[in-house]
Amino acid sequence: MHSLKGEMIAVLSEVMSFWSGKTTDFNHGGFHGELDFYGNPVTNSTKGIILNARLLWAFAKVANHTKSNDFSDVLERSYVYVEQYFFDEKYNGVFWELDDQGNVIHAEKKAIAQAYSLLGLSEYYLVTKEEKVKNKCIELFLYIENNFYNKESNFYYNELTRELNPIDFENKNLGTHLHLLEAYANFYQFYKTDQLKDRIQNLFEILISKFLHQNEFCELDFDKNWKSKTENISIGHNAEVPSMLLDVAELVDEHQYQEKLIAKLENYCQLSMKLIDEVEGLYMFQNVKDKSFTREFQWWMQTETIIAFQKLYEFTKEEKYLTYLNKLWSFTKKHFLDQENGEWHEKLSADKKVMIVPKVGMWKSPYHIVRMCTSFI
Repeated sequence: MHSLKGEMIAVLSEVMSFWSGKTTDFNHGGFHGELDFYGNPVTNSTKGIILNARLLWAFAKVANHTKSNDFSDVLERSYVYVEQYFFDEKYNGVFWELDDQGNVIHAEKKAIAQAYSLLGLSEYYLVTKEEKVKNKCIELFLYIENNFYNKESNFYYNELTRELNPIDFENKNLGTHLHLLEAYANFYQFYKTDQLKDRIQNLFEILISKFLHQNEFCELDFDKNWKSKTENISIGHNAEVPSMLLDVAELVDEHQYQEKLIAKLENYCQLSMKLIDEVEGLYMFQNVKDKSFTREFQWWMQTETIIAFQKLYEFTKEEKYLTYLNKLWSFTKKHFLDQENGEWHEKLSADKKVMIVPKVGMWKSPYHIVRMCTSFI
């Protein structure tokens, strides 16, 4: 593990240097919304809240975890842009998407956007301890609870209009509930109220009883009656969800879930180990019905499964998990680290050839890499 720690320190340094140096938008503020495969800004690219909130979290997380102020300027830039451009002064919450100059082009309010914004803001507060940031976190938390939570059916809406009317008022989505719990737990580190603790416990129950109900895979979607709509097993989520819930349980002192989550993670990682034996890395999806694979490799399910193997090794002390961790990390280093243009490739084809897709976009951020690196450092 010692040599792995050194590698993770180096990877984290390189990745964050890339994001601080290559993505800064000196013309219009904040960060470029898209870089092409070679790391060049794409003209007129839009700016999404997922990318910007994850950047805020990533720079703050690195500052907190490493006790470094190497990226203090870019961290401040990230906070200022999110606070000034994405927050809706009239109806509260954060917008989904802006144009390259900061004008709102998609004003709808998505729960996952509010979640990542609260995650980023709460991590930023842990760096600065500024009261205005804490107040912004409280405001956003209450906004989510007052508008996105459906008390009658005990779930969170995925999306509202700007004026707070439900757009998707029936479907229950994993990402919405998972990342709300992640954000709430981070917020709870400095806002230990009974209301927030109750909401955290409720989200645990929803995720474990519904989304982790299956023993073979993590559910992604349900309809209005909690009937499964999951068509494909997400191999990345099979690792990410139980792993993240284990972290959250530790953070908020909810240890009664630990045994069940470890058992789920062990079950869910069976498919990952089988794939590593067969093709070295992890495909994106497996069809629930016919068991066929979407034969494409993406960066983030490799990182999340590395975290999962680390967790399993820590809890069980079984050497096989350390073996698979090292195998998957070797595959990831070989194929995803972009030694020529910096950061990581997003996708590989079935024959492990790099696919020419943008290096940076709405969902391509340092979030998963930072999660992986900081779990070893």
